[in-house]
Amino acid sequence: MPDKKALPVMKYADVKENIGNGKPTILAFGMAHCYSCLAMSKVFAEVLDIHPEFQIYSIDGQKERLVSRDIYKFKEMPTQIFFNAKGEEIFRHTGAYKKAVLKIILKKYGFV
Repeated sequence: MPDKKALPVMKYADVKENIGNGKPTILAFGMAHCYSCLAMSKVFAEVLDIHPEFQIYSIDGQKERLVSRDIYKFKEMPTQIFFNAKGEEIFRHTGAYKKAVLKIILKKYGFV
């Protein structure tokens, strides 16, 4: 069985204008050397395969330290921020979780 793919890492400057564009958005902050961050990225990649209409972006929280620390005030990675279609932060989670938990979160916050 082939290894699951991870989301491509994006620059925050390239995706921030998509937050609030009428579609729910998830920013998944992680670090390249973090096993839990990579695991979450693979889970989000699977979700995008099923829901290509979602906006889910992987951001390197270490390279984008000013964004992760100063704008969003993270203390740990991985951290995911869920925004509604208007661009309002509706949920934030620190750490990794399984796809089944993500499905519950997506349903609760109106993604599916």
